[in-house]
Amino acid sequence: MGVLMSIVLAQAELSGAEMRRRVPAALDALFSSVSHTNGLSAIVYGDARVGVDLEKVRERRMIERLIKRTMLESELGILDGPSGRDYGFAQHWTRVEAYLKALGLGVRGGYLTRPGAGWSVIDLDLSADYVGTIVVEAEAPLVTTRWIVTAESTL
Repeated sequence: MGVLMSIVLAQAELSGAEMRRRVPAALDALFSSVSHTNGLSAIVYGDARVGVDLEKVRERRMIERLIKRTMLESELGILDGPSGRDYGFAQHWTRVEAYLKALGLGVRGGYLTRPGAGWSVIDLDLSADYVGTIVVEAEAPLVTTRWIVTAESTL
């Protein structure tokens, strides 16, 4: 059997502690990661190192500077995608942040750190306004998804 990961998404900005309270299964998992941004929250958990990051797509004042600091030449194509430069950069950013969270390093791991062999990068199709990524130390993990519809909902 492959690695099984679960992600729970909430249409509310909830803290990591609040997400863990609402999703008790995450407390029993070997690994978990939490992210929240402007009205959307996620917790992902399972039996392999995992990271999750969410971002609201927005215009960034110093995007060219960020691109130079955080992107490799081979990654620049995402900026010219059909969803636009801001969406492409936000998607790239979530991939990097999710991987650094999975390693337990956060931003001190370096913005040019990338997953190697044995890691899976899963982009979340959330909406035109939000992007998200799960990074898992496993090839082809099985991922289940659940939504908490409102801030008052529980699982």
